[in-house]
Amino acid sequence: MSLYRKWRPATFTDLVGQDTVVRTLSQALLSDRLVHAYLFSGPRGSGKTSAAKIMARCINCEHGPTPNPDNTCIHCEAILAGNALDVVEIDAASNRGIDEIRALRESVKFAPATMRKKVYIVDEAHMLTKEGANAFLKTLEEPPEHVVFILATTAPESLPVTILSRCQRYAFRRITIPIMLDRMRHIAQAEGIAINDDALNAIAYRADGGLRDALTMLEQASSFAEGCIDLATIDTAFGASGQMSARAILDAFVAQDAVGVLHGIETAAEAGTDLTNLIRSLIGEIRNVVIARIDPNLLARDLVASDAEQASARATQLPQVRALRALRLLSDALASARLSGNPRLELESAMLRLTLQGEDPTLEALAARVQLLEEGRATGQPPAKPLPAPAPAPAPAPAAKTTKPAQPPSPTPSEPSTDSLTLQKVRALWPGVRARAESAIASLRGPLSRTEVESVSDDTISVRVADEFNAGFLRDRQAVLEQAMQAVFGHACKAKILVGSASTRSNQRSDAGKTTQDDLGLLDYALQRLGDTGEG
Repeated sequence: MSLYRKWRPATFTDLVGQDTVVRTLSQALLSDRLVHAYLFSGPRGSGKTSAAKIMARCINCEHGPTPNPDNTCIHCEAILAGNALDVVEIDAASNRGIDEIRALRESVKFAPATMRKKVYIVDEAHMLTKEGANAFLKTLEEPPEHVVFILATTAPESLPVTILSRCQRYAFRRITIPIMLDRMRHIAQAEGIAINDDALNAIAYRADGGLRDALTMLEQASSFAEGCIDLATIDTAFGASGQMSARAILDAFVAQDAVGVLHGIETAAEAGTDLTNLIRSLIGEIRNVVIARIDPNLLARDLVASDAEQASARATQLPQVRALRALRLLSDALASARLSGNPRLELESAMLRLTLQGEDPTLEALAARVQLLEEGRATGQPPAKPLPAPAPAPAPAPAAKTTKPAQPPSPTPSEPSTDSLTLQKVRALWPGVRARAESAIASLRGPLSRTEVESVSDDTISVRVADEFNAGFLRDRQAVLEQAMQAVFGHACKAKILVGSASTRSNQRSDAGKTTQDDLGLLDYALQRLGDTGEG
């Protein structure tokens, strides 16, 4: 018998990682407040079907209804053996049509043969056809008193709202890494399977929150290994996951080591790692760094303790603006890899743009460098020597007859005043504003990606959005946007949100000469700011 079947939870106490669901169902059983329909939703391997079978025994146990079935009475044993007449399991993936549901409607009319209630467990309920769901709705709406339905699904959003509204919903969570490790370690010891911690960690990451997947891999690895299961055994049995390669590439990126980045990609490719999955792994690792900068405690559910500490250590070396830009470029590379069919080229291009940011001529890269310098963060390049102070001008000769009042000195052309904003300055630094606002509220990324700076007047920056929905979203969070502008531009500014396409910008784009002049103005300003801050 497979491990996941042998170690299937027999009581709610054995159902790990679902404390909220267990507590609520147990209280309903103790108070005898059962309803006619339940919906268990959540990722695969999280315990939905196991909980449904436990619930059936809780309802029909000779000592029930009870949250703790004895599993020894005649009814519990029949349900455990799978031959109980009054507990019917239906696979909606293979019994999804209207004919099967009509047969179900006829069978629910009959009273239970021996048990307290008839329990129907409908697995993969989202696979019901539209006609089958409509036929099932009438039975679900007015079922007989002796019937309880338990629907299990990984995609509750695919079910009609008319079915959802007639069920009590229970959301099952992904099994966290610490809980999964404890459970696997306990089962491995009970089964006499020798496995080290690195191999357990690798299985837990690959399972992605599904305990059933983890136990299946543990059983397969035990059959494959000769002696103690280690990390090499897991990689040989299931293929290289790319996690270690992703971390090596990330460390090279943090150190701005372009050779190390390319070497890491080459090593992963030679090891047979799927490079599309490698891009996903890199995105996940950088996401962990971003989370560690905000609150390292949030990583406890997704990482083992040693990996969480490594993410926190990388967070101290990787500035937020570089991390957010890396997430954006790697996400674009992942999308491009699916279309081009050349994930290695897309990954190498994105990582070189990120690592050699000082040589990237795009305005986005220049704006990121400006923001790094304004924040006083190290970029990995040696700072340039400060420019020598200009020699004092000789004192003017005294006037013979009359003297004119002294005029205030005019500002030096190489030192632009932060009190005055121009359209070119705002557009050049706008990516920095976006990065700050998105780091404060992640949901601003979508609306801000559709914005365009249209004009600057009296410290009021007019930003145009294509549609009213995104404009309203930005207006509700305008204070956050204005705080980001103040941090980047150096003083308080007001944001004016406009809606619709900009005719002036369209006209500019239709004139190639004007577009070139505008882009050159943005480039000149960014280069000027880099020179003012002392970077060569």
